[in-house]
Parts: sequence; structure tokens; C-alpha cells
Amino acid sequence: MGKSYPFWLKGTTILLGIFLVFLLFSYGKFILMPLAFSALLAMLLQPISNWLQKYKFNRVLAIITSMLLVTIILGGIISLLSFQLVQFADRLPEANAKIQAVSNDLIQFLQVKFNLSPNRQVEFLERGLETVVDKSGQYISTALGATTSVFTTIGLLPFFVFFMMYYKKMYRTFLHKAVEGKNDEIDSVLDGIQHVTQSYLVGMMMVISILALLNAIGLWIVGIDHVLFFAVFAAVLAIIPYIGIIIGSLPAILFALLFTDSLLNPLAVMGVFAAVQFLEGNFITPNIIGSSVSINPFMALIALIIGGQLWGISGMILFVPFLGILKCVFDQVDGLKPYGYLFGDHPDYNAAHLETEE
Repeated sequence: MGKSYPFWLKGTTILLGIFLVFLLFSYGKFILMPLAFSALLAMLLQPISNWLQKYKFNRVLAIITSMLLVTIILGGIISLLSFQLVQFADRLPEANAKIQAVSNDLIQFLQVKFNLSPNRQVEFLERGLETVVDKSGQYISTALGATTSVFTTIGLLPFFVFFMMYYKKMYRTFLHKAVEGKNDEIDSVLDGIQHVTQSYLVGMMMVISILALLNAIGLWIVGIDHVLFFAVFAAVLAIIPYIGIIIGSLPAILFALLFTDSLLNPLAVMGVFAAVQFLEGNFITPNIIGSSVSINPFMALIALIIGGQLWGISGMILFVPFLGILKCVFDQVDGLKPYGYLFGDHPDYNAAHLETEE
């Protein structure tokens, strides 16, 4: 029988471990962040590479071909979005005129309602602008540093993805050597994790595609221009729980406010995104990804906050999918299954226990 340790020692060890993990993620993000993106891309590309190898492609050629195929598809999507973005930029002078008209109406309203003269309003505005300019210098410096980091990461991604896929079998052999005598158990766990995580990531891509299609149909019915850009932008940001749909819908709502003469259009745009979000949460995601890898909303919110604090926007995007992958890992290991249950979402539990707890 194993030695039993006191609770205070176990608790202290767990807290110390969590602290060290946070420290590692905070100071090691320069390498962990590109590795995390690369791992996701490698898992997404692995089925394509396996399919190509069935048609007599060697492993190197299959990996490179799968990367090229995805690059071409993404390049085409980005080109279409860029074309619509350029068209949208051409209408900025029209938006500027609309903003000026609204500003004049606001100045007159404040003058009548609060007895503030235009000169006084301009003074307040100048003070606010001074504060914004002072802060913007800091934000611009941070943004430039982040932009440099992003381009560096993008440049390294293809190499990371290639080597992760190429040395995949070597990692399995390493685990066989590190834990001797349990090769079958290791293979079972790794195969289960690979299958579930690939299904989870592919399911997420399918959800994004369906959301983009539904957004496009809804915005087209409403009659908003640049439908493709607004639809895809909102669908991609929907991977960030709760706030993603809000951020993703703002450009379309602002566009409807600036370039239409009726308040019904912005309200209709809000209705489209609300309806799509309802379908996504209640029908699309549960049926495509499945309840086995669905994440507890409370845990997803915690992952969102922690990811944003540690890695910024990249963390908000990465930490929620990795929480799903972590749940998959826990579900495959007997000693960690309770934690996988804790991370998961359980509709049956909600339905059965809400009434009894009242």
C-alpha cells in the first residue's frame, strides 16, 4: 500500500505546480505560442497527409503537399476577404461625412439640453484627445512589438508544423522508451487522444464554415453590402466563447448604422447574429463536435480569461481549444477521468438537477 501524504502537503504541491505552470506559460510564450499554433495545425493536417500517403506519396511529400493545399485554400479566402476590405475602404469618405453629420447633431443636442456651448464642447474633446494621444503612443509601441512577433511566428510556423508531423513516430517511440513495459497502454492512450482531438479540431472548422454560411445568408437577406467579409469575420471570432460573437458582429452593425438610413437595418443585423448564435449553441456545435468533447461554459470562461491574461488575443483563441484537448487527454487516462468530467458540459446533469436543487 502506497504511502499516504497529509492534505496540506498535497495541496501545497498542487499550488506550487500550478504556479510553476503559470510562470512557464508567462515567460516561455515566445516559444510556446508558435509551438501551440503549430500543434493545432499539425493535428488538422495529419488526416490529409495520411490520405495522401495511401496514394503512394512518401511521408515528406505528403506533408509538404498537405501544407501547400491548406496554404492555397487559406490564400484564396484571404484574397477574397482582402478584395472586399478594399471595397469597404473606398467608402470611408462616405462614412466620414455621416460621422460629421451625427457629430453636428450631437453638438446641437448638448447645447440645447445641457447648455454647453460648442467652444466648451471642443475644449472637453481636446482634453480627451490629449489623453488618447498620450496612451496611444504606448499602445502603438506594444502593437509594433506584437506585429513583429506575429510575423516572426508566421515565418516559423511552416517549419514547426513540418517537423512535428515528420517526427510524429519518434515521439511515440520516446514515450515507449521513457515508460518501459507499457507500450500497449501508451499506444491506446495516444491513439484515443489523436482520434478525439482531430475530430474536435475538424469539428471546429466545420462549425466555423457553417456559421460563415449562415451569417452570409442572413446578411444577404437583410441587404448589407460586403457580406462575405462580415460573415467570415464573425464566424472566425465565434471560436472565442461569449465575447467572440459580440466582437465579430460589431463591424457589420456599425456598417449598417453608417451606410443605411433606417435603424431597422442595424437591428436586423443584430437579429441575424443572435439567431445564428442560438443555432450554434443549441444545435450546430452539439451535433458536430458532440457532447463527449463539449466544454463546461464555466471552465471555458476561466480558460478565456487566463489565456487573455497570459498570451493576449492569441491566448483567448488557443486556450479554449487546448482545454478541449486537455479534456480529451483526461478522458483517456483512468486516474484523470474525474478531471475530464469536471471540464465537460453535461446537459443531462443540468436537466436532472436544476429542479431538485430549487
